[in-house]
Amino acid sequence: MLIKSLKIKDGVNPDYGAHLLILFFGILKFSLHLITINGYGLHADELYYIELSRRFEWGYLDISPFVTWMARCASIFGESTFAWRLLPILFSSFTVMLTGYLARILGGGKLAIAISCSAIICSPAVLATSYLLQPAVFDQFLWVLLTFALIAFQKERQRRYLYLASLAFSFGMLNKYTILFYALSLVLGYLIFYRKTFRFSELKLWAGPCMLSVAVLFPNMLWQWQHGFPIFHYSGVVASGALQVDVGDYLFQLFFFHGASVAVWTAGLFFIIFQKENQQSQRIWAFSFLLIIASLLLLKGKLYYGLGIFPLFFAYGGYCWEMMFNKSNRTFKVLFFIVVYLFGILSLPLVIPLFSLPVSKIYITKMIKLTSFSRPMLWEDNTVGTIPQFFADMTGWDTAAAKVMQIAESYPDKKMMVLTDDYAIAGGMKYFGGPDMPQVVSPQNSFSLHSPASLKGKNIIYLLKNKIERAELLAENVKFAEALEIENSHLNGIHIYILFNASPHLQKIYRSEREAFYPQARHAF
Repeated sequence: MLIKSLKIKDGVNPDYGAHLLILFFGILKFSLHLITINGYGLHADELYYIELSRRFEWGYLDISPFVTWMARCASIFGESTFAWRLLPILFSSFTVMLTGYLARILGGGKLAIAISCSAIICSPAVLATSYLLQPAVFDQFLWVLLTFALIAFQKERQRRYLYLASLAFSFGMLNKYTILFYALSLVLGYLIFYRKTFRFSELKLWAGPCMLSVAVLFPNMLWQWQHGFPIFHYSGVVASGALQVDVGDYLFQLFFFHGASVAVWTAGLFFIIFQKENQQSQRIWAFSFLLIIASLLLLKGKLYYGLGIFPLFFAYGGYCWEMMFNKSNRTFKVLFFIVVYLFGILSLPLVIPLFSLPVSKIYITKMIKLTSFSRPMLWEDNTVGTIPQFFADMTGWDTAAAKVMQIAESYPDKKMMVLTDDYAIAGGMKYFGGPDMPQVVSPQNSFSLHSPASLKGKNIIYLLKNKIERAELLAENVKFAEALEIENSHLNGIHIYILFNASPHLQKIYRSEREAFYPQARHAF
């Protein structure tokens, strides 16, 4: 069995002090994000997931449903930014605590717990993904929970941990299918390193947990089957539109997007590879890590897709540094923590909404001049912004919705529609426009699931990034309303048109875009 081969050095059962220390770091993580939870406003992706959560679904075209279920749960706290982000920061706090427990179960003491928890708290990459209502924060927690369950089973040999691993994997699949790569990498590692000692009888232990996973995942798999497995089509769309991967930049991000915490996870990786005791079992984790990193590079995936594997290496790194510090005086330990936390503090304005946008711009400008490091300002379209792109994606939505509402109120047509080919804009219009906003339609992403088969309204408010080249083809009369000027926003430069008596050509474009994203749509109506 896989987990039987993942044996590590037995540690001491966590004592009362260790529990309190781990709880302290969980509270520290929670408090850090709580004080900045309302900053800048909701992110474009958050608006998208919130609007999708208005209808309960077992699946979507471009995402797994778990994040929308979390959004539905968060709605009981209200409709504020605080309410939507409360669950994400709670889950990120649990991730920190599980990292501490991993360090402890690996054999580390309180110093190992402090180092591993401090490393994940101060990692800029983790900080940036710890407070937004996005799959990333839940993905990290579920990966760590799966890891913890596997290691805990190896240590205690209690079958309940296999059921915990099953649940972690199943809900991880319902959150983001990338956890499947993690599980397969572990299985492949086992087959490579332990092919000679494998016993089929060991598979009996997995029968119950596997059946549990099948039961949990069945509704989602059924939904995928009924809709023609759109996840494969979407993956192809993303891959075809992905930017060319710069290997040098990818490796640079790999080693520096954790800041000073790179000293912890790399120590953990080298510790696993070069320690002689239990070398074969530990190599499986190193193999899994390297395979996932290489796969993300080859498949043009983003590095944060694999963030869930790093807490294990933070834990191993904490254990490794603790052993090295046993031969050092107190001064070196203090300096180590100062460096880790100082780097984390300096990076805070780059990854969480700590300051107002004007102050953040000043701070970022000064930091770039001081360090000549401008990588966080590079946006996905290869342009360089004055703030990180995910900050820009949090601003301007209420302003844009107000503009569209003002335009809509200028016309008496109750059947007027708002059309956009950008799912983020559609989400923003739906959320901030409220019930008075005309019907918002988008042929893109999962909004196309419930978009009409054809444009029913004759008059349309049309929002798009680029200027219309052949306006006369879209409607009998096309009026340019304005181009939005919202500094530091995803919406800056968005063109707003009013189309009177939409033409058959526009209908054809709409259907084509909808079917290109969701081929099954041509059979759905």
